[in-house]
Amino acid sequence: MYNDFIYKNPIATDVIRNIRDPLIILEGDTYYLTGTIPPYWNGKSEGVMLWKSGDLQKWEKIGFILHRSLASHDSWFRDYWWAPEIHKKDGKFYLTVNCRNDDIGVGQNPLIAVSDTIDGNYRILNDKEPYFTQKKYDEGLHPCINGNDANLFTDNDGKTYISVCSGKGIFMFEINLENAKLIGEGMSVIEASENGWDTKNEGQFIIKYNNTYYCFYSSFTRSYEIGVAYAENIKGPWIKDAKNPIITPIGVDGLYHSGHNCIFTNKDGELLTAYHITLDTDHDTQLLAIDPIGFDENGRVVTPAPTLDNMRDER
Repeated sequence: MYNDFIYKNPIATDVIRNIRDPLIILEGDTYYLTGTIPPYWNGKSEGVMLWKSGDLQKWEKIGFILHRSLASHDSWFRDYWWAPEIHKKDGKFYLTVNCRNDDIGVGQNPLIAVSDTIDGNYRILNDKEPYFTQKKYDEGLHPCINGNDANLFTDNDGKTYISVCSGKGIFMFEINLENAKLIGEGMSVIEASENGWDTKNEGQFIIKYNNTYYCFYSSFTRSYEIGVAYAENIKGPWIKDAKNPIITPIGVDGLYHSGHNCIFTNKDGELLTAYHITLDTDHDTQLLAIDPIGFDENGRVVTPAPTLDNMRDER
């Protein structure tokens, strides 16, 4: 298994020293990586950075594929630039990144751009106004005041959905990617527990495997951990795995956080998960980690994650 992947977490710390919320996508024979770059919290993140690799270990920086210099002082997408993702549909690459502008009263919202090539010239589709605002919420147009950590998922019928986290909940909307317009009302996917491990949820990532839908999500209630919910229909109901959290740093020596994951396919068609970790010795530096992920005979998620300093060679 995993013929092209011999690894030791954290990965490529010499090139990607500090990255949150990683997204990896395989295009042709090349893996591409993006994610939140520092500074994380003071609104001055410069935009969306892209790296590439042939083996998931040695990474080369391509550079910015979307930069905050496109925004003016009054642009709703001026600040933060969190959790970018790239989604391929019908030969085009759709980039989502989550921005805000506190000076004009706009919280986190998905900015969507499109390009004909994964590293090419991205054109913003929804720069005029954000999807989610207090006013739209008060008018009953949307079930959330803001929407962060946008994730795109295209089903077998060609319909695409965008999921966002907002406060304690995770919501999903059908979306027309060509014009970046939301379709219909939002649907609830994950509700926060009142006193469990997942009272504050974010970082959702949806996939479909063997006719079952999986929504991975992260919570920072106790530490930074990952759970999953299942559904037989994209519109739910979504059932949380009884074994949640399925990825947790609690009890793993040397780990402080492990969260906000994506799922991607390697060159052999096998699934891996990428996520970011922080170490007990350095809570401020976010590091890339990758582990295998799969499913048991009942369709439940199985993974050795999180791993740290464990060299694996399964060839």
